[in-house]
Amino acid sequence: MRARAKGALLLLVAFGLGALAGALGFGVFQTRAGWWRGPQEPGQLQQRVLAHLTKELDLRPDQQELVKGILGEVGQEFSRLREEIGPRFRDIRTRSRDRIRSVLDTDQQAKFDNLAQEWERRESRRHDRPSGSAGPERKGP
Repeated sequence: MRARAKGALLLLVAFGLGALAGALGFGVFQTRAGWWRGPQEPGQLQQRVLAHLTKELDLRPDQQELVKGILGEVGQEFSRLREEIGPRFRDIRTRSRDRIRSVLDTDQQAKFDNLAQEWERRESRRHDRPSGSAGPERKGP
């Protein structure tokens, strides 16, 4: 095998090993950091927190039950808070979109409307709702 071909082969192998190492590293990162998770079932976060606290604090079974109850109550409080402030967020988004749209020309408005629809689709997927049923809740300005 010629020296140039060997060099190219070694470079290709090094690149492949680097890509593999990067992929493995990213997998470890997302597992440890908790990043890149899809939509969660209700209560899944509380279960993860309870498992983490049980492990880190060596909680007894009776303590686990008490902490589980506390996490459930707090989860309900956060749900109620989201329901209370959700309409205010949606109103602010709607007003900001209307204001932005008012400074755009016709072509830009059409592009902006397409962007807004994409934001709505992403928001629907993020909340695991069928597209179009997101109502006035939108992502983006």
